[in-house]
Amino acid sequence: MNAPFDPAKLPASAPTTVPEAPSDVTLSICVPTYNRARFLEHLFPHLAEASQAFDFTYEIVVSDNASPDDTATVVERFQADGLPIRYFRQEENKVLSNLLSAFHHARGRYLVYLADDDLIVPEALADNIRFMLANPEIRACYTPWDIYDDVNKASHQLFYQLDSELAVFHPGQEVDLLNMLVKNHIIPEIAIYRADAVRCIVSAPRFCYWAFSYLAAIAAQGPIAFRQMPYYRSVTLSPVMPNRSQEGTADNLSNWDSFRGGIEYMIFSLLRRHNVTPDAELRLGFRDMVDSFLQLRMRVTLRLWLGRRDYIRAYEILCRLNYLNPNAIEGIDNLEKLSPLIMAQTLARLANGIAGIDRVVLAGIGDSDAVGTMLRDLGLEERIRVEAASDAPDEGARTGCLVFIGQEDLRQDFLEQGYEPGLIVSERNIGANILI
Repeated sequence: MNAPFDPAKLPASAPTTVPEAPSDVTLSICVPTYNRARFLEHLFPHLAEASQAFDFTYEIVVSDNASPDDTATVVERFQADGLPIRYFRQEENKVLSNLLSAFHHARGRYLVYLADDDLIVPEALADNIRFMLANPEIRACYTPWDIYDDVNKASHQLFYQLDSELAVFHPGQEVDLLNMLVKNHIIPEIAIYRADAVRCIVSAPRFCYWAFSYLAAIAAQGPIAFRQMPYYRSVTLSPVMPNRSQEGTADNLSNWDSFRGGIEYMIFSLLRRHNVTPDAELRLGFRDMVDSFLQLRMRVTLRLWLGRRDYIRAYEILCRLNYLNPNAIEGIDNLEKLSPLIMAQTLARLANGIAGIDRVVLAGIGDSDAVGTMLRDLGLEERIRVEAASDAPDEGARTGCLVFIGQEDLRQDFLEQGYEPGLIVSERNIGANILI
């Protein structure tokens, strides 16, 4: 990566100041939810207890994304018990728009997002609110979050670390901000927002990860802070549903590429707001910055797909990561064993995906039983039989066969036996696409 940019090279810009609206509510805890009534039953008592650490007024804003469960009934029960919940229900499921709904319904002077299956650290949240009250010019305060096991009540680690207890960035210091995000590998998801700062968050991006686009919009308004006072607990294991999957894992598996889009959006916003047309050197520097950030995300993604034994998806990521930086794949375990696994899984999925296939016939590959076991283990559907060529079916059943041959010189034999040309696949056919 190139040396960090000098912010002095960019023209300064003055923030657009907006008077802060008065409010009787200091903090709005915004909870978008969908079909998670049981999690809300766990969350609401937690918030009631946590509020004992608050020396300010608060509300809970629940935006229900058209849940088919009894979310509304659960909310009504806790409202009746005195919890300050304001409830809104979408007519249909609107994904990211539901967070915007909660934000824009909030009446608090400050807003925080809280997932319905996560928790807060009460004293730390109160401390951050007091920091915001003492520094009213700050538009948003970002903090790391705690990876937390709620079954064993154990904190594992912070998602990222800061170099200092506090870092403040003003409009005109966006390059310093970008450098810090990349250096510390920060995904700016968890923040306390000033309510009037949130009014500029009016869309739910699809190809640019929302956390970066929201940060870009708010950083243009006035100072933002990063503070080493984690108040958010991202729950890995929950007593409500111990075997649940995590949205963060899903993002890393399938939505990680939008992180690139998010940082590119921030760079675009920076350049436009400063009326800068980048020359080749500046453009290359920004590209190095984005690539540096993505390398680590792609390594995480690669390990996740390998952990799920989806070797085809892992190979796709491996190709892109190797193109980005060949050195980035160093240290990935067992890459030398990946080729046969990719080949077997490719064959299994090919057989699964072709209509009418009920047999895979193996020829010229050595231990057919071992290969058959591998195919099944890597996803070959149970309805499809695996047979050695010596056990191949008679002529009438050959239309339902996919033939896999270990040597190309066997192809003609199977053609002469009446097998479909397009259903004879060789090791060379599959291996030609695996370039490890």
